[in-house]
Order: sequence, then C-alpha cells, then structure tokens
Amino acid sequence: MPACKNIGTTHITNGCYRLHPVEWNIGEAVGELVAFCIAKKRMPRQVRKDEKLLKDFQSGLVRAGFVLDWPEEIAKKPR
Repeated sequence: MPACKNIGTTHITNGCYRLHPVEWNIGEAVGELVAFCIAKKRMPRQVRKDEKLLKDFQSGLVRAGFVLDWPEEIAKKPR
C-alpha cells in the first residue's frame, strides 16, 4: 500500500503532503485500511468500489480520530 514518500503526487500537491503530520496521517490511514481489509476479508480496491464498505471504513477512521472533511469555519473563510 502506498504511504508517506511513495504516494503519487504532483509538484503542486507535494507541498501539501510533505509535512510530517500529513505523511504520518497517510501511513496511519493505510494501516487502518489494511486492518479493515483483513477483518472484512476484502481487498482495498473492493473497499473503494463498494459504497457500504467505504462508508464503514470511513466511519472507523472517524472513530479513530481522523478528520475527513475540512472544518466548516475553514471552508467558509474568504481568501
């Protein structure tokens, strides 16, 4: 599973992901996905393609403390 420095990115998005907390978060999410797939006896691509499995996985991420959406106050700030 891709994580940390071996994910595919563009030069523009590289500036967003290269910070250590973001890299670590990617690695943690991959670890959660592997554990989820083992428990459900599914492949990662099956999780992505199946809406219910994806929602179950994302719910688990939120329970584990992951933030999956931009906070509303940030999204509404003028640039």
